[in-house]
Order: sequence, then C-alpha cells, then structure tokens
Amino acid sequence: MTTDNATADRAVLSNLTPKDEVRALLDRLPDTVTLEDIQYHLDVVVKVLEAEASLERGEGIPHDEVFREFEEKWRAR
Repeated sequence: MTTDNATADRAVLSNLTPKDEVRALLDRLPDTVTLEDIQYHLDVVVKVLEAEASLERGEGIPHDEVFREFEEKWRAR
C-alpha cells in the first residue's frame, strides 16, 4: 500500500465500524493470505488507531522535537 492509498484508506476507515474495518482489510489482502498474516495486519491497524487517538489527545511528540533528538543522538556517534 502506498502512502496515498494509506491516507485514502484511513479517511474511508474512519467512518466504518470495527467489523467493516476488518472486512475492508480482508478485501485488500490476497486470497492466499495466512491467518498469521491477517493477525499481523490487524495488529498494525490497531496500533495505528491507538497512535492516532493518542495524538488527538495531545500525547504525541512534535516532529521537530523527534528530529532534533535523532539528530543529536546520531551526530554524537
């Protein structure tokens, strides 16, 4: 999935019930997908939704701060 598709998918998924989100995920996966693959993709969706909710609550770290911390860490080496 490309970034553009991921953004579009998030916009569509935000209006779906959890059951419909799972259906949409299954529709995007190949017919040969394993149960383990499905579980992995569900876990990713859950983590993304949790992260988005955290950001909406103002619990995230601003991009500039993360960039500065990484730059300081990697320049020090």
